[in-house]
Amino acid sequence: MMLIPGPVEVPDSVLKSSAYVVNHRSREFREIVEKSEYLLNKFGDCSRSVMTTGSGTTAVESMIYSFTEPGENILAITFGEFGNRMIESIERRGCRVNVIRKNQDSFLKEGEIESFVSTHKEVTSLFLVQNETGNGTSIRNLEEICREGKKLGLKVLVDSVSGFGAVPLKINQWGIDAAATCSQKGLASVPGLGIVLIGREFSDHTPARKSIPQYLDLNISLNFLRKHETPYTPSTGSFNALNTALRIIDAETLENRWKRHHANADFLRQNLSGTGAEILGNDSNYSDTVIAFRPPIPVSDMQTRLKSSGFEIARGMGDLSDKIVRVGNLGIVDGETMVGFLNAYYNAVGLKRKIDISDAPEDTKLIVNEKPVL
Repeated sequence: MMLIPGPVEVPDSVLKSSAYVVNHRSREFREIVEKSEYLLNKFGDCSRSVMTTGSGTTAVESMIYSFTEPGENILAITFGEFGNRMIESIERRGCRVNVIRKNQDSFLKEGEIESFVSTHKEVTSLFLVQNETGNGTSIRNLEEICREGKKLGLKVLVDSVSGFGAVPLKINQWGIDAAATCSQKGLASVPGLGIVLIGREFSDHTPARKSIPQYLDLNISLNFLRKHETPYTPSTGSFNALNTALRIIDAETLENRWKRHHANADFLRQNLSGTGAEILGNDSNYSDTVIAFRPPIPVSDMQTRLKSSGFEIARGMGDLSDKIVRVGNLGIVDGETMVGFLNAYYNAVGLKRKIDISDAPEDTKLIVNEKPVL
């Protein structure tokens, strides 16, 4: 089973839905777009949801290019690899980027944004990564940070590629102008769609930009979205699969999905403790979707032994490539999966320990009958 930070295992119904080719200007396809946007708006507490054939990076860069312009002064917060990638994309846009750098041992305090902006009044936008996939950390007080940015008059823009669907994100309530995500992580669908959730202030149109690629221009997408279409030929199968995955979330309820991811993450960390694993992060910044740790055996051995037991995990990225492993807790992962992984881990590191499904907390249960295709 894939326990990587994306793509993730998907239910059989989602996989079957992905094998779908239809005229993208047909009534049938417009209904899929309309129903999917309705559920995305509901789950994200947002006003519009633009779906584009592509990846999470497609969504992040369309957000960057549509909401900024060359020469604009930006404040970006980074906790690791994907924060750094976001900054690189903003720099490629031609913006002047001011950076607050954090690491896996720190967290973003309320008041830090206000303090920085008070001495950098030229800053117009705040960019944040809700969940840092590279090291298993998260901005757990994102609501307060976003409200602070909005109170200062900043555009608030969030990368929630590995967060949305698995952890709380409320665009309008928190004062977020746009957030980027994708289909193949917390939503538990197949790869193929980048998604930008847009708040009420920019629900009709994003700032007009003449100097950006048409494919990244959210204004063009919003114009077509009014008639439940996409500007360019989409991956119709990915759209259909997403619609099925969103209906599964609706059946489980978003709140129960949040609870399940949080319970899974806590259960996994508690049972890794005392085994020689050095878990990255702390109580103030743990991620609920990516659990990262230094294993007590070499990373390559850890991956090989777990793979032989049926579990595929990811190694670290960048400077952490040979130092840590990352376990993805995204989509339809439940307590039974966590128990199976932990027993495989104990065996891999030579521990005579075993746990049972009865040890898993109640909130780790998947309450819809949608198991992954293995």
